[in-house]
Amino acid sequence: MPEHQTQPSADQREAQLAAREAALAAREAELEAREAEAARAAQDLSSKPQGLLNNGNPAFQNPKEKIYDHFPLSVHQMDILIAVLVALIAVFVFLGVNHISFFGLF
Repeated sequence: MPEHQTQPSADQREAQLAAREAALAAREAELEAREAEAARAAQDLSSKPQGLLNNGNPAFQNPKEKIYDHFPLSVHQMDILIAVLVALIAVFVFLGVNHISFFGLF
C-alpha cells in the first residue's frame, strides 16, 4: 500500500506561509491606496459642493438666484411674494370656473 503524505513538509509550509504573507501585504497596500483615494475624493467633494445642475462649475449661479438679484428683497420675502401671487391666481381661476362674481368687479 502506498503511503500518502497528509502533512506538508516544513519547507512547503514555510513557502505557503510566505506566499500568503506576500498576498496579504499586497492586499493591505491596495487597501491603503483605496482609502487614501477615498479620503482625497471626500475632501474634493466637501471643498466643492456640486448640485444637480452646476456640475462643479465655479461660475455657476442658480437661475432662481439670478431672479432674486433684480429685487431688493430677501429670498424668504421673495418666496412669500411668489406664494401669495400663486394663491391669487388660484383664487381667480376658482372664481372664474364657478362663475362667481368677485365683489361685482367682473
